Amino acid sequence: MLNTLVGKVAVVTGAANGIGLAISQGFAECGATVVMTDIDNDKLHLEKDLLLRDYDSVDAVTCDVGCSDSVKQMAKQVLRDHSQIDVLVNNAAVAIPGNIVSMSEADWSSVINTNLSSVYRTIQAFLPSMLTRKSGSVINISSVQASRSWRNWTAYATAKGGIRSMTIQLAGQFGDMNVRFNTITPGAILTPMNENRAKEEGEAFLAQSKKMSPASRLGRTSEVASAAVFLASDDAAFVNGADIKVDGGLSTVPRYEEHT
Repeated sequence: MLNTLVGKVAVVTGAANGIGLAISQGFAECGATVVMTDIDNDKLHLEKDLLLRDYDSVDAVTCDVGCSDSVKQMAKQVLRDHSQIDVLVNNAAVAIPGNIVSMSEADWSSVINTNLSSVYRTIQAFLPSMLTRKSGSVINISSVQASRSWRNWTAYATAKGGIRSMTIQLAGQFGDMNVRFNTITPGAILTPMNENRAKEEGEAFLAQSKKMSPASRLGRTSEVASAAVFLASDDAAFVNGADIKVDGGLSTVPRYEEHT
């Protein structure tokens, strides 16, 4: 898929780590101008500088997707510096577990604000430009947790399910303007977030995660990036409202079981 994204400007949120970083690299490999955004300024610019060793067109704009003013300022800077946006990847997320009976409203609001309301903010900021040019691909990162039951992850599942519903609605509304909306649904992927969970919960967490899918392993962030490259490219010009599952078949098994 080399050079499939030449001439396209892509914005990726949550780009300093994990899936967002892998998507940024995948886009750069395929010739896109990539604008990485993240709240972690130091890590963001470190990763941008590392990518610039191999690729010419990588930019970084620090942004808190949980803040409307920050998103508006980021979008203004991107459109000022690059004149257009062709691809928007909404990947930024936080993972805060909690039993709904005892989870604080502050934690609930933090998950919904960062994981779901941020998608509203970035789309609101960039969609007018896409509609003017009658061209665009919006890729929203959902999760298998939107359709499978994990204990004590209600807020996260709610946000990721909301992303899928929002994507379907927008795909139908703006498809005739040649702006496409699709989701990618990762399963158990070896990301820094899951590596941190392994440190907190023990190596048994990773062992359990490997057992969840028929593939009997964790996914790689590069495998999610490959799906994003396809959806961003003109090869996916007739793909709208779709959900690509990158989960090793987890969604095909009857239900999630915790292994203890």
